[in-house]
Amino acid sequence: MYIQSAKRGNKDAMESLALQYEGLCRKAAGQSHLAPLGEDALSAARESFLHAVREFDAARGVPFPGFAKAKVYGDLRTLFKKSRRQWQREVLPESAEEGSVFDAVPDERDGVKSFEADDAFHRMLAPLSEKPRRLLTMLYASGLTQKEAAAKLGMSQQAAAVMKARALKALRKNVDIA
Repeated sequence: MYIQSAKRGNKDAMESLALQYEGLCRKAAGQSHLAPLGEDALSAARESFLHAVREFDAARGVPFPGFAKAKVYGDLRTLFKKSRRQWQREVLPESAEEGSVFDAVPDERDGVKSFEADDAFHRMLAPLSEKPRRLLTMLYASGLTQKEAAAKLGMSQQAAAVMKARALKALRKNVDIA
């Protein structure tokens, strides 16, 4: 069997398997959401396939084609998620000015009673939908960390970061920061 020979280091067996499963790699890398990755996706699919050959264990009772497909598609999904996180960091960077939206809200240090500051804060957040409003309230009024607020809202920390950035961007458009 080619798989056992390839696992032992037989180059001809590995090349034969790679040629036989090239279609799987091309199909997996050709998924529409991977288009921005281009040739990197195909290279990753091929590399993943080679890892699948090395990691395959016939004793587990799983046929090789199914194992290889799951490995390639799973690794490409991971690659996509990593790339998406990188894109989000580039497109939605954490701004050094993000607190400036809330500078317009008076606080107790300015001699204003806290209920007035709370009222101004909640009026400022009014244009947002419920979940982003709750998130910003937890972050800025309650002083929770992003991770803590995300857990309370039942979302990942990464999703909370994206939601926070989008909500602050929306607020910057609606609030005149002088």
